[in-house]
Amino acid sequence: MIWPWLPSWDWWIPLACLAGISWQRRPAVACLLFGVIWALCYSHWQLNWLQQPTLFERTQLIAGSVETVQPGGPAASRLIVRLKSLNGQVLSPQPRVLLSWYSEQTPPRVGDHFQSISQLRLPHGLHNPGTFDSARWLLGQGITARGSVAGTLTHQPSDNTNRSRVVRHIKAMTAELPAQPWLLALSIGERSGLEPRDWAMLRGLGISHLFAISGLHIGLVAGLGLLVGRLFGNRWGAAVLAATLALGYAWLAGFSVPTQRALLMLILWLGLYCWGRFWSGRRILLLTMTLLLAVHPWLALDHGFWLSVLAVAALLVTTGWLGGRRLWRLQLGLTVLLLPLVMLLFGGVSGLSLPVNLILIPLFSLLLIPLLLLASLLVVPVPMLASGLFGLLNALFEPLIAGLHWLNDSVSPWIWLSAKAQGMGLLLMLLPLALLPKARGLLVLPGCLLLWQLLPAPGWQVRVLDVGQGLSVLVTQGRQALLYDTGNRFSSGFNMADGVILPLLRHLGIKELDYLVISHNDQDHSGNRDYLAHSLPIARRWGAWPDGQRCRTGQQTRWGDLTLTVLWPVTVTGHSNNDSCVLHISDGRRSLLLTGDIEARAEQALLATGQPLAAQLLLSPHHGSNSSSTDAFNQAVNPDWVVHTAGFANRWGFPSSEVMARFKQLGVRQVITGEQGMVHLVAEGSGWRLVQTKRPGAWYHKLNTWLNGAKPLE
Repeated sequence: MIWPWLPSWDWWIPLACLAGISWQRRPAVACLLFGVIWALCYSHWQLNWLQQPTLFERTQLIAGSVETVQPGGPAASRLIVRLKSLNGQVLSPQPRVLLSWYSEQTPPRVGDHFQSISQLRLPHGLHNPGTFDSARWLLGQGITARGSVAGTLTHQPSDNTNRSRVVRHIKAMTAELPAQPWLLALSIGERSGLEPRDWAMLRGLGISHLFAISGLHIGLVAGLGLLVGRLFGNRWGAAVLAATLALGYAWLAGFSVPTQRALLMLILWLGLYCWGRFWSGRRILLLTMTLLLAVHPWLALDHGFWLSVLAVAALLVTTGWLGGRRLWRLQLGLTVLLLPLVMLLFGGVSGLSLPVNLILIPLFSLLLIPLLLLASLLVVPVPMLASGLFGLLNALFEPLIAGLHWLNDSVSPWIWLSAKAQGMGLLLMLLPLALLPKARGLLVLPGCLLLWQLLPAPGWQVRVLDVGQGLSVLVTQGRQALLYDTGNRFSSGFNMADGVILPLLRHLGIKELDYLVISHNDQDHSGNRDYLAHSLPIARRWGAWPDGQRCRTGQQTRWGDLTLTVLWPVTVTGHSNNDSCVLHISDGRRSLLLTGDIEARAEQALLATGQPLAAQLLLSPHHGSNSSSTDAFNQAVNPDWVVHTAGFANRWGFPSSEVMARFKQLGVRQVITGEQGMVHLVAEGSGWRLVQTKRPGAWYHKLNTWLNGAKPLE
């Protein structure tokens, strides 16, 4: 999880020697070293196929089978595919890849085999504070590459399995029911029918776990089976019934990773129950973790794994140490003990999670889940009865979901927390623990957090966001903020506002923008303009707005301690790039020049106006394209730093080698967002200080560096 780099695969030799030496006197250390050796060898084993020559430089002929289909927007879906061969060469091990499907054709279904042409990429993610870590998530799912396909060369539908028949019957039987998305989510684990408003409600009320088939649901049906079996006084019969129901539900859900975790723990417990042995819950939990991580070490990168483990641990603490066996005590203990993890992973807390769960968990446990499982099992043998049960469930779910939406819309219970607010929350939660006699050492942690909270903030800061191939720059002084451009918005539904900008603003505790400047109308600059205007208050709108203040040379205004000066355009020429709003920001000592996508002709015209262009920090025009950044312009600006806003391994080759060479000749320090992630600079002294000199984070954020320096396995 935290290794800064992935050591070479042959490190296992010295590590194995150390483990052997430690075995007699330090067996725990030896076991730890053996675990590190296995995780290291497993990682290289899974990643070795990425070192094939020209893998990412040209299109590849791939063949594989579909494991998961995630429907997106029109003609856009995502497929998780197990690759069988690459350019006719059989792969071992068979890697998992995430493919974006862009075609009017119907995408392959789960289990289908197909061949296609794909451009593959590393599992590289955008890197910005407070945002979703896609690189970690991908490897946590065992996905080692991404790619895109626009159709298939050959397509072999899968055999009609029993599960596929049941799923097809369930979908057909619920097709006319308004509650179908919720019924499918809870029966077969398919949540693609839920809309963004539904997800916001689940998050706001803290009930997402109820609609994702996981340990809770497997435990519920197993508990029902155990209860029914115990009524007949037969321990073995009760265990078999519980295991059968749990296996049936997991099978219906497609044996997803969360259900596999729950099944393993359940079978361990049932085996001990039948054997007549007692193991503590802690021991069962640790053994389950050991077995899971031994099979798939990258589970340590999966947030869902840790949420499941810590939820079980919190239940054990609540029932064991705190003596809470009633539902309200269990839910209270679970809510409080998981609060720090929820804050850190999701950036906020739900104010209604506890009371809503106290009502819904018994409702789901005793009524909805048993009815839904019964209806699903009867779909094939007794369809008339199953149809009636689904109708009854629809009648129950419709008012329930409507009521939950009303509650979420009326109360807005989700509270977003900035990084500082999260730190204060952790401080308050650690203080009671630090008062315990044997935990005085914990007082150091609240002390460090308090010092961090009291540190004075810099005068003003510039954050050039990692938005792929696009542009978005956040300039802040205290809680005041100016945003220059908004990044792209895609047909699949993914956009840089929800993915990067809004999470970062929440992370910083910024609730409104003083300025939103749109340089020009290109999609990679203005794609989220209107969406942001509906999402948060904006005091002033400059640039390419239908109803904002157009940028014109000579406009100047004071913003706190900073002066904003528009240098370009003089008039609109009709050339989108060359009409970009060029904005100069200065405090009198340090300055920043934002240039949009201006090209050589606009640079020459800007120089001809005679305006002072000098700035210590420059954003290279047009993402570092060779059509811009002429020698004369670069010399007039004379920057100390230049930031190239170019996506990782982008198809245009930005920033161009010629532009990089021009700035290098001037002795300018250069940073690329696609390689560095978000570029954070702080005004300090008479210039700028780069906060992170290298891409921060663990090894899985730097796979391109590993790929360039790694040796392939023989």
